Amino acid sequence: MLVAGMAAVWWKDRSSLDQRLRKLEQMYAPSQREPLWGAADILGAPDDPTGGAGKSWCPSGTNAADWVEVGFDNAVAAATIDLYETYLVGCVTEVSVIDRSGNETSIWKGTDPTTPTTARAGLFQVPVPGSVESVQRVKIHVDSTGKGSWACIDAVGLTTSGGKTTWATSSDSSSVYGGSSLSASSKKKAWYSLW
Repeated sequence: MLVAGMAAVWWKDRSSLDQRLRKLEQMYAPSQREPLWGAADILGAPDDPTGGAGKSWCPSGTNAADWVEVGFDNAVAAATIDLYETYLVGCVTEVSVIDRSGNETSIWKGTDPTTPTTARAGLFQVPVPGSVESVQRVKIHVDSTGKGSWACIDAVGLTTSGGKTTWATSSDSSSVYGGSSLSASSKKKAWYSLW
C-alpha cells in the first residue's frame, strides 16, 4: 500500500513537471525556422561581424532608400549613437533621435564616413548634440542605390559619456529582406509567469 501511494505521488509530480516543460518548449522552440536579416536581428549587442550570418537587419532591396527605427527600454542621456554596419558599410544617409516626449531631431545628415574595420563591417559613431537631453528612439535612413548590395545594420547602441552602452530592444522598419515582420521586440516575460 505504501509503495502504491508513493507511486501515485511521484506520478502526479511527474505530470506537473511534464506540463511545465511542454509550456517552456512551446515558448522557446521556434514553430518554424526563424527568418534571417529581419527586424529582430538589429536588437541587442552586435553578433554578425560580416553580415553573412543573417543576424543583421537588412532592407528588402539592394537599390533603394529605406529606414529602420530602434527603441530602447529607457531614455538615455547619450553622448554617441553607435551604428554597427555590416555587409555593405557607408550607406547611412541620416540619423534622427526621438526623446521620451516624442520630439524628433535630425542630428546627422550627409555622406556616411564609415570605412570597413574588417572585411565587411564598420562602426559609425554619431555624436549626440548637447541640446538633446535624452534619446528614447533612433531612426536611421540608409540608401544603397547604385552600390549593388544590401545596407545591413547589426546593432544600435546608445553610449553615455561614461562609456556605458545600452542596446536597442525594439525596431520598426520600412522593409526587411526575406519578407519577415517589419517590427520586433525583445521584451522578456518575467520568469515567474512561466509557472
